[in-house]
Parts: sequence; C-alpha cells; structure tokens
Amino acid sequence: MDNQADVANAYYQLGSIYQDWGKYELAINYHQQSLKFYQQLGKDNNVANQWYNLGVSYREWGKYEQAVECENQDLAIRQQIDDQVNIADAYYQLGRIYQDWGKYQQAINYHHQSREFYQQLGKDNNVANQLSWLASCYRDWKDYTKAIEHYQQSLTLHQQIDQKESVARHYRQLASCQCLLAKQVSNSTEVSNLLTQAEENIRQAIKINTAGEYQGSLAYDYTALGLLYSQYLHLLSNEDTSIPEKIALFEEYYHRGLSYLDELGQTVNKADESLDMARAYLEVEALENLNLSEEIAQECLQIFQEYNRRKLEASAHKLLGEIYLKRSQKNELGAEIIATQFLTNSLQIYRDLDLQEKAGEVEELTLLLNAEVR
Repeated sequence: MDNQADVANAYYQLGSIYQDWGKYELAINYHQQSLKFYQQLGKDNNVANQWYNLGVSYREWGKYEQAVECENQDLAIRQQIDDQVNIADAYYQLGRIYQDWGKYQQAINYHHQSREFYQQLGKDNNVANQLSWLASCYRDWKDYTKAIEHYQQSLTLHQQIDQKESVARHYRQLASCQCLLAKQVSNSTEVSNLLTQAEENIRQAIKINTAGEYQGSLAYDYTALGLLYSQYLHLLSNEDTSIPEKIALFEEYYHRGLSYLDELGQTVNKADESLDMARAYLEVEALENLNLSEEIAQECLQIFQEYNRRKLEASAHKLLGEIYLKRSQKNELGAEIIATQFLTNSLQIYRDLDLQEKAGEVEELTLLLNAEVR
C-alpha cells in the first residue's frame, strides 16, 4: 500500500516537472497516472489534488474547456467531503481559468464565491488575495477604475495583517492600472496626476521590496518603472530637453529588472517582460527603434515556442506583425507580406485558444494592413 502511494506521488512529481517545463501533454499523462493510483487507494483528497493539477496544466496549455471539466471534478470531491478551504480554492481556480479564457464576468463570479468562502472561514490573507484577483480581472477587462478600487482594498487588508511583500506588489499593480487609465483619459492634467501617483506607488513598492530583499518582486518593480518612463516620453514634444535623460532612465530601470529575472532563472517571465520593452521601441516616438524592437520580439517568440506558452507566442507574433505594419507604412519593400504572415500566425493561435477579443484585435490590424496595401 505504501509503495503504491509512493508511486502515485512520483507520477505527481513527474507531472509537475513537465508542467513547469511547458511539456503539457507529458505533464497531463503523469498527473492522470497519479490520479488512477490514488483512486485505487481510495485517497479522495489526493484524487481531488490531481484533478486540480490537471486543471492547472490544461489552463496553462490554453485548453480551457478541459481545464473547467477537471476543476469541476476537484470541486465535486471537495464538496462531498466538506473540505471548505479547498472548495474556496477550487472556486479561485475556476476564476483563473475563465480569466485566462477572456470570459471575465464568469471569472469575477467565481473569484467572488472564493472570497466569500474565505471570509466565512476567517482567512484574511486569502480574502485579500481574492480581492487582488478580482482587480486583475477588471484590469484585463479594461475597467481600470474598478481594478484600482479592488487593488486598494487588497492592499489595505494586507497592510492590516502585515504581509509586506503583498503590500508592495499591490502598490506596483495600482501603478500599472494608473498608467493604463492614463492612456484612456484625454485631460492632460489628469494624465499627469495619474502618472505621478503611479511613480509614487512604484517607488513605495521598491522601498518595501528592497528592505525585505524580495528580489523577485524588485524585478517587476523596475520593469514597471521603466515602462512608466516610456509613458512620460510618449507625452513629451520632440523639443523637450529632458528626453535623453528619460530614455536613459527607461533603459536603466528596465535592464535592471530584467537582470534580476536573469539571476533568478525566470526565462519565460523575463521574455514576457521584454515583450513590453519591445512594444515601447515600436510605439513611443522618442524611443522608436524597429530593428531593436524586432530583435527583442524574435527572442521572446523563440522562448515562448520552446516553453509551449501559446498565448504569449500569439502575443509575440502580433507584435512582430505590428512592427512590419510600421515598416510597410515606411514603404519598406516586402514588409506587408511579412506582416501578414505574423498576423495570420497570431490570429490562428488566438482562434485555437478561443480568445475572441484577442483574435478581434488581430483582425483589426489585418484590415488596417490591407487598407494600407490598397
């Protein structure tokens, strides 16, 4: 009996390794074998855990329907054995799946249910975490005002229970939403105020994370600060004398953040952050460098393909399509053909993943490209 439990655990460990590696088919195979062993042993809790792990693997792979099916199996077992904490966790995971799927209302509903369970159980840290996930749903849904409201609630609760690293993360997340909201408003004073608040929040995050030596968090603080400076640059006239200084700060802060991720071996996360830097080199006039933007985006694409991160791969294809769209607008020979190929690749992946909003964005770019060709 003990030997079978050890075998089941070994299959689980192998599944986790392949999952982290991005080899989801192998990960799922091992998690399924582990699940069968635990079923034979009558270990309901472990069976539920394996349904949960299968759900995570399918979610990361972009197979959202299968992820929901697995997570519902986990939830059903938790409900049968009245495991309240893991019922709350199952609702959280369903929220994550629907959020990644771009079905934000369903995601919000599940995150709310998870938060309510945690509140009933008196688990303040989990309640604060669910407020943060609700905020991220609203952010992804582009409702930045509601996102800011929920991040602030999460921050306040984490302050009350002295979770310093979480508090710092929320300061950075608030800043990110303030930067995104600044892109939506037209009043220059309001834009300036939002960016000033964002910088104050990022620097507060850096202060906390430096004191606590939270290097992983500092990485994202510095890339966020770099992006903030790209946004400052976006607002400046070409004659502004502070442009060289702000370009230098953009690159200094961004590279500092990426170097932290390098040291931590966070290959995929570094590529994800780098893609935003590549976009800045495309979109911000003072930074425009299409060759560098393409070079970074191509490196990111290779990593996303290697680690089987399909949604990120689609995002890299989309950015490369936009780079070549810009080249075609500059009358670069053959650029529209390459742009079409990258956008087609991106669109195909988004459709495969059933990410309709993202697919719509690519379709709009394709229409713009076709209009340019005519």
